[in-house]
Amino acid sequence: MTLDKKDALPLYKQLTDLIRSDIEVGKFKKGQKIPTEVELSKLYNVSRITVRNALEELAKENLLIRKQGKGTFVNTEKLSRGISGSISFSDMCRESGCKPGAKVIKCVIEDANDKDTEVLQLEPNSKIIVIERIRYADGVPVAFEISRLPERFTFLLDEDLNDTSMFSILAEKYGIVFTNPRKEIELTYSTYEMSRYLSLSLSHPLLLITGLSYDKEGIPTHRSMQFIVADKFKFVV
Repeated sequence: MTLDKKDALPLYKQLTDLIRSDIEVGKFKKGQKIPTEVELSKLYNVSRITVRNALEELAKENLLIRKQGKGTFVNTEKLSRGISGSISFSDMCRESGCKPGAKVIKCVIEDANDKDTEVLQLEPNSKIIVIERIRYADGVPVAFEISRLPERFTFLLDEDLNDTSMFSILAEKYGIVFTNPRKEIELTYSTYEMSRYLSLSLSHPLLLITGLSYDKEGIPTHRSMQFIVADKFKFVV
């Protein structure tokens, strides 16, 4: 397909269709960086605005990912995640062929709220450990994760939880494994804060997975909330 300036279809739409076709037939592979705006502009003899509009259309379709300072890449397949079980985010990424990442936003001791006290079966006026992290797949932010644990997990405050699996640290270093996770899934929308963390527009649809896991004695130990960019995941039942 070539661009026809006499066609009633806008040039950016023609270019959108052309690049989409190239992705579908494998000319541009999953994860591959495509030519720059300048290169595409010269290749198809159109303005950079036309190219930019086409790329933005394809990004909205989740076919392309635009990484600031790095370029534009063909999106990889959605991450596959089982609804049941306690597989870590890091293991899920590796099974999907992606490199996992994490950035700690918050790691503190706080007063337990009413829900913490009820769900984790804590004494009144207890403290808890709160860990908030942005989770990445191949450098792209795909989830915002909150972990809330009893005060006996204070040792986690001394661990570097950036770009690592908290579950692996707990299992390998401390012999702690969570079991029998219970999960609830609901639709929610990104707040201003989460939109900034996940590079989304305000009120972008998210899947909220609320989980509760137990220690080997069957005591509720780990409250988790994961705000997941819905169009980056597929779930397996």
